[in-house]
Amino acid sequence: MNRTTLLKSIGAGVVAFSLLSSPVEATVNAISLVVRVDNVQSGGGPVRVAMFDSSSWLGRAVDAGEADATAASVRLNLTAPSVGRYGFAIYQDANRDGRLNRNIVGLPTEPVAFSNGAVIRFGPPSFQDAAVHVSAASETVVSFPQ
Repeated sequence: MNRTTLLKSIGAGVVAFSLLSSPVEATVNAISLVVRVDNVQSGGGPVRVAMFDSSSWLGRAVDAGEADATAASVRLNLTAPSVGRYGFAIYQDANRDGRLNRNIVGLPTEPVAFSNGAVIRFGPPSFQDAAVHVSAASETVVSFPQ
């Protein structure tokens, strides 16, 4: 099972658990989001997005999605469990091997981006740098560097 599939199943499990334990609260508090990813290499492999809260940053995704790179921009639908701050990590699986490839020093060799314009310096950005406030259905735009 590749990382994206794992993130999707974890995200689906979290959503399913919250629906089973408190259906009214989950329905009332869940927020639909659209993540638009720009500067996509059309035909260059699927774009994968994972959404995290502060306690799960770059670990277990709150929700995740994947879209085929059929244009320079793609849109993915995600669901935030409630109002709060969330960070998004995105990569394009250029060689379609199901994982983010890295060079010998650990830097990504495939397009990578984070919400809020957060950049990779000596490792991934902090949650505080990538976090955006989500309080209502909205669209978040993230661009791969050119």
